[in-house]
Amino acid sequence: MKQGQINVTKENLLQWIENYRWMVETIEEARQPVSKVDNNSYIGAKTAMYGIEATLPKASGGTSDPVYTEVQRRVYSLNYRIKEYEQKIAEIQKRIPLVQGDREVEVLHRLLDGDSMRAIGKHMKLSSTTIFRIRNNILNQIIEMHE
Repeated sequence: MKQGQINVTKENLLQWIENYRWMVETIEEARQPVSKVDNNSYIGAKTAMYGIEATLPKASGGTSDPVYTEVQRRVYSLNYRIKEYEQKIAEIQKRIPLVQGDREVEVLHRLLDGDSMRAIGKHMKLSSTTIFRIRNNILNQIIEMHE
């Protein structure tokens, strides 16, 4: 498997369905525009422009400021995770039309909304065992896409 590709298994699909809501919310949060005040609030990344500091040689390459380095690490990490979340979400979304049956569709959408199995069962007036079986039917339907 190449870097950047995701491994699609039944277990992975189940995990992605369970994590779908917060992955979408994380992507939405990351895409929010940063206000101009927030964008310029990190003073440690600036270079002194006046006084004796302006005449001193500047370091080439990176910075020795650990806070700035940590900010850079977090930005890189978030960008990598966002790309991974987008792939997982896209994989689920392209498989949604494969789900057949009214109960299966309802359970899938409620799972994607972040509802628990117990809450879904209560809403649909079905036992937890029945909801669990419906969830397994959903997984069987969407995994058959590429097998």
